[in-house]
Amino acid sequence: MKHFTGIAAAALALACSCAMASGAARAASAGEPQVRTAGPGAPPAATASGRASARAALWRTYDMLVDLHDLPRTYTCDELWYEFHGILLRLGAWPYSINILPYNCSPSPSGAMRSPNVQVRFQLPVFLHGVALKAAPAEAVERTVRLAPGEPKTLHSSDCQLMRQISQSLLASIPVHVDEEHFDCSPSAQAAPFTVRVTLPMGVKMPVVAATAAAGPR
Repeated sequence: MKHFTGIAAAALALACSCAMASGAARAASAGEPQVRTAGPGAPPAATASGRASARAALWRTYDMLVDLHDLPRTYTCDELWYEFHGILLRLGAWPYSINILPYNCSPSPSGAMRSPNVQVRFQLPVFLHGVALKAAPAEAVERTVRLAPGEPKTLHSSDCQLMRQISQSLLASIPVHVDEEHFDCSPSAQAAPFTVRVTLPMGVKMPVVAATAAAGPR
């Protein structure tokens, strides 16, 4: 009797194993992503499409003052608002969290004020580790972002020195990995005088709130 029971259990285990393998094979052939859960501190698992799977994250608030010095051209307060807004959106900031206040800036493009200040407040996701994983309120994946003329559309070749100072201040204060950084702000620079490429957590989805869109420049 015991011998028969052992044979039956082995047959059942073999049948389950075959069924699981068959299911995985069908998913792979159909192109379905197969996600494996990574342990605390482990790198994100890759899906069948080659993309990293989502990891536990938290939306963190940043509040900083960016001091700009001796820019080669004059920026109005509105221009600075749009420059910072475009960069923050490209970095994956939650749109409703973005608050930008430029001051000491020129009211017109012909002004002589070239050392403005910009107060910025925004939220970006950060990965969680260890015991914090159990209460993670959000998910994020690693993405690589390029900042260059036209990326975002608010950036132009003439913004080389502005982008250099933003990189040295704002980008240096948030959890990004700088993969590439090139600046040639000389008057003889080519069509693309600057390129910054960074890798950082990007939210899988934005928080849902009942609010109006982020306010524009005042």
